[in-house]
Amino acid sequence: MKYELGPLEAELIFTLERKGVTAFTVDDARDLLKASDETLWRVLHKLTRKGRIQRIKRGYYALVPARAGYQPKWREQAYTFLEEMLEEYYVGYWTAMSHWNMTEQTPRTVFVATTNRNRGFVYDDTVPILFVTLNPRKLYGWVYAAAGGHRFRVSDPEKTVVDSMDLPQHSGGIPEAAKSLHFNLDWDKVIEYTDRLGNRTVHKRLGYLIQLLDIDAPSHIHRHLKAGISSGYGWLDPTAPKEEHERDATWKLKINVPKKALRS
Repeated sequence: MKYELGPLEAELIFTLERKGVTAFTVDDARDLLKASDETLWRVLHKLTRKGRIQRIKRGYYALVPARAGYQPKWREQAYTFLEEMLEEYYVGYWTAMSHWNMTEQTPRTVFVATTNRNRGFVYDDTVPILFVTLNPRKLYGWVYAAAGGHRFRVSDPEKTVVDSMDLPQHSGGIPEAAKSLHFNLDWDKVIEYTDRLGNRTVHKRLGYLIQLLDIDAPSHIHRHLKAGISSGYGWLDPTAPKEEHERDATWKLKINVPKKALRS
């Protein structure tokens, strides 16, 4: 395959690099090149084949910077273009746990919380991007971080904990999510976020795990969580088989994960 760039291909690539663009749309490329649709699609197709741009979803492309050379499998960390691609979002769940070193695991999937329904896709044929659609009232508790010279939004440690207890299916299950409780957390912020979320089962899971794992949390945290639970029983881990090992009357939970797995 020839890797030389044609005039329009070079113009698009060099203009994007000069502007510091990570991701761009078809409309962006059209505005830059002032070319017909037929010519535009030909340029995009050739650049994709040459490994200079990568299609990330319909209508969106990621630029492969010049420093990557001509390695067709090169990629930045997949979430570096999210700031340009989305308006309301943050990287969360298992990906955020990995970012904050709450887990030794590096999840293959990038989990992204957003208020708009987006279809997931596989970036560079290797990295699945999964969008978790949230009610706008749940999109809080994020900070900016940096990767690959670009900034992106990620849930802060306390929101990462709360989100993982809310939707453990996006955090490797409860045994994996439980690891986040060993992080140096602001427990008052955890309580604030938990109340704001509005899911009483999160109070139950947090209270049960803090007690089981002997987490060093202030005593008023235990009392607050206990006061916030509902009377009905919920599953400790919705991702695990619905087989009760026991029922915890204190936290109103059906325990379907061996305690050994949680403690380990």
